[in-house]
Amino acid sequence: MTSFCGILLILKFASVLATENETFLAKKGQDWKQVPTQLRLVEDLLETYDKKSKPTWNNNHPVNVTFSMDLYQILELNEPQQYILLNAWIIESWYDEFLYWNPDEYSNITEIRLPHENIWLPDTTLYNSLVMKDDDTRRLLNAKLTTIPEKKAVHIQLLYPTIYKFSCLLNLKYFPFDTQVCTMVFSSWTYDKEGIDYYPKDDNVGITNYLENEGWYLIKATGRRVEKQYKCCPNKYAILNFTFYLRRKPLFYLVNLIIPTSIITLIALVGFFTTSSASGEREEKVSLGITTLLSMSILMLMVSDQMPTTSTFIPLIGWFILGMIIIISMGTLASSIIITVQKQGQLGERLSRNAVKIISFLSKISFSNIPLHLKEGTQEYEDAPPLKFVYRASAKLQRDLSSLNKLFEENSLCNKSQNSNIQKEGSIERLSLDKISDDKSIDKLNKNFSIHFNAFEDVSKSTTMPMIDKSINQQCQNSTYFPFAESEITTDRSPTNTLTTPRINRERNDHLSILETANIEAFNRNIRISRRLAIKEYEWFATVLERLCFIIFVSFFFIITAGLNAVGYYFWNKEYHDILNNDNYVYQA
Repeated sequence: MTSFCGILLILKFASVLATENETFLAKKGQDWKQVPTQLRLVEDLLETYDKKSKPTWNNNHPVNVTFSMDLYQILELNEPQQYILLNAWIIESWYDEFLYWNPDEYSNITEIRLPHENIWLPDTTLYNSLVMKDDDTRRLLNAKLTTIPEKKAVHIQLLYPTIYKFSCLLNLKYFPFDTQVCTMVFSSWTYDKEGIDYYPKDDNVGITNYLENEGWYLIKATGRRVEKQYKCCPNKYAILNFTFYLRRKPLFYLVNLIIPTSIITLIALVGFFTTSSASGEREEKVSLGITTLLSMSILMLMVSDQMPTTSTFIPLIGWFILGMIIIISMGTLASSIIITVQKQGQLGERLSRNAVKIISFLSKISFSNIPLHLKEGTQEYEDAPPLKFVYRASAKLQRDLSSLNKLFEENSLCNKSQNSNIQKEGSIERLSLDKISDDKSIDKLNKNFSIHFNAFEDVSKSTTMPMIDKSINQQCQNSTYFPFAESEITTDRSPTNTLTTPRINRERNDHLSILETANIEAFNRNIRISRRLAIKEYEWFATVLERLCFIIFVSFFFIITAGLNAVGYYFWNKEYHDILNNDNYVYQA
């Protein structure tokens, strides 16, 4: 009885459905037998179809989904936020056993199109996507259904365009000579491999319609299937990894960052240590250094804006700009030291002989000219001996004048004693005159005077030299200028001896005054000459330091510039060939 009632219900339902179809056809003015076959096919397929069920008669069998990708364009590779935005065309295909039809019953129709919302779809998900809403990622349209009588199933192809935004861990260690490897991870979110099993249609991503990116060169793109076990689930998941190997085009950064930075640094070094300003003011070089450092800071900010915030590494271009900043900073410091060295000459203290020897050696390395007054064998050298010899001669002359003055003071004391005590006169006068009349002492003093004044005259020969210096020098050389000639010194106690004492005192005072005046004038003149020569010598010292610093800093500049760029190009080229020649290339992030 129950089965009979069930049959009646089915017949009633069929009659109602037929009535509805006849009503629908009546509205269209058509007979059911005249309905197009494809319409009848769709109605028959969807009549009992449920898109919520996995389309396999045996629930233990997985749905094998074949996935393929054609890359159309890489829209953006964002370094600070580390993601890629690309446009691709996706094709997913699988077999649906619930939608099978026999083409013989439907006028040999083997292929139809159905809206995607009417059929079961695999929940294919991009695991590393940065967009959560599916409608913002892909645009699903119609699905292509092809019946396969041999399999008693329908082959479904779902074609749709996509714009994927997914994360990619970038390795910018060799930026801008870097190579990036980014992977898209596809799989089902709810089904493990026992429910949906994914397979790539090809090992490579299609690039037939690919539009080349302006900043990146696509080396290759591959697809791989892997199985991964997650802690949440007992079964493994079928994962599809589509990997893109990208090589940066560094021309933009070379033209806009590296070359301008190099030019700014080189011009700053030339401004710091140019020889054309060796005789001019150097204070403006410090301002040049500060301005250049400001420019470098701006370039550093431009680079940092394009880099992710990380403390793991410093990109290659960061090392380059940092090296340029260090060079300019050290150049500014060296310029300050050179300015200090140059101003030392204004103090009047000339260089020592050892310093002159060292700087002369450095001047050969730096291709600097030695001042003529420091070159032996030149007239300027003969006219300007080293300053320490002049000081030494002046000090010796002062000591000899003091000795001579002491002897005259003793002689004056003897004369005063003669007037007071005639008995003591003989002994005191004899002692003092014996001391003065010592031939060796007189010859030594005369010789020292002659030598020292010759030295002064050699230091500062000029037409403005007072005539008194020449007369003093001549008298010293003839041994007649000394106030005590041997013919005038005697130990005899005759009356004539006492008559010579006033004359000796007068001559003593006159000659001492002349000697002191000559000594002061010669000393002042030599100080002025030495100060002028000291300025030249320290100017020469500063010039040698400038050229040495220029050679050293320019050498470091070219080493850093060429070295860092060579290292970047080496790894840039090496990664490219390793990727092309190795199918199992593993990227070292």
